[in-house]
Amino acid sequence: MGYDTYLVRSPEGEDAAYEAASRAFDAAVEHRDDLDLPYGHPEYQAVQAAVTRAYDAMEAVRTTHFYLTTWAMSECRALMDHFGMLVAVQPPDRPAPEEHGTTAGEAALAPAADDTTPAQVKQYRRALAERLSWAPPQPEGIAAHKLGGDEGWTVTPGEIHAALRAYEASRATNPALLAEVIEDADWWPEWIDYLKHAARHGGFRTYGPSVT
Repeated sequence: MGYDTYLVRSPEGEDAAYEAASRAFDAAVEHRDDLDLPYGHPEYQAVQAAVTRAYDAMEAVRTTHFYLTTWAMSECRALMDHFGMLVAVQPPDRPAPEEHGTTAGEAALAPAADDTTPAQVKQYRRALAERLSWAPPQPEGIAAHKLGGDEGWTVTPGEIHAALRAYEASRATNPALLAEVIEDADWWPEWIDYLKHAARHGGFRTYGPSVT
C-alpha cells in the first residue's frame, strides 16, 4: 500500500518509449523462463542480469510516475508542511449526477468519452474533473487534501509553482535542516525534481489512502 502520482500530460514520446521498453523486458523474462534452469545455474544468472537491466531501462524511461510508501508520504506531507508548501483549502462539493441530468449508474456504465457517450454523462464527468483540479485563483501552495485519496485529485502547475517558491524561501533560512532531511529521506531531492517536472506537464494526479 502506498501512493502513486502520475503526470497529467506525458512528455512527448515517452508513452511509446515505455511501451517499447516494456516489450523488451517481457521478452527478457520470457527468454529466462524458457531456459528452465535452476536459479543458481551460471547461464540463468547471466540471463537474470539481463532481465534486471531491461527492468531498470523500462523504469528509467517512465518519468510520469512517482511512488511513495505510506510511511514516506506521511513524512513527505510533514516536510512539505514544515517548508510552507501545503495549504488547507476546502474543495467544492462533489457534484451530484442528477444535477447534470444523469444517474450514478448511467455514468458508471457509460463508455469513455466518445460519440456514444451521452451528453449528460460527459457534462457530469467534466464537473467531477473540475472539482478534482480546483484551486484558488492565486494558490499559495498545494492543497493538502490532494496528496491522498483514490479519486485522483489533480495538483495544478500553479499550486506546484507556489509550493516550490515557498520551499526555496524556507530552506534558504535554514540550510542545515535540508541536509538533515536529505539524510533521513533520501527520496526528497527526487520528489522536488518530480514536482518541477510535473509543473511543466500539466501537474499530477495522486492515488492512495485518504489523508487523515
